[in-house]
Amino acid sequence: MEFWNKKVNVNEEAAKRQIEIIRKFPPQKRLRIAIDFANSGVNQTREWIKKKNQNFSELEITLEFVRVMYYETGEMKEEIWRFYKSKMKQKIKKDWASRFRKMMEENNWTYDDLATFGNFKNGKVIEATISRRLPSFARLAVSIYEMNKHKVAENNSENL
Repeated sequence: MEFWNKKVNVNEEAAKRQIEIIRKFPPQKRLRIAIDFANSGVNQTREWIKKKNQNFSELEITLEFVRVMYYETGEMKEEIWRFYKSKMKQKIKKDWASRFRKMMEENNWTYDDLATFGNFKNGKVIEATISRRLPSFARLAVSIYEMNKHKVAENNSENL
């Protein structure tokens, strides 16, 4: 009942009545309610992280979720956090590079095209930079490209 006592506009009698009703459900339905409730909390937290960090990839959202929910609350030990974080950073780096290459492929761009767009010496400079780590300008390009792609998809679905 501790949870309900902290909620605004929920009195103890109403909370007890809800629990009484739920207890009458078959076990499968109670389990489904618990899972849905837990998933709702996870999804809301992930949405909150995404709203605060609009340029985060799904992997970066996951990393931040684990940090906030487990590491910052003391549920995850320091050494486990460091290990998890290092593995996720590697995956995030690969993910951004993959998304960048996908953007290039979908637009039929070459590294020389990007060099022309960005006023770089040549495409080899960009290719070498990206193989080491995706620079900020490339992440920005991917973010803008994906946002525009998402908007176009939304508009197309609204027009159906």
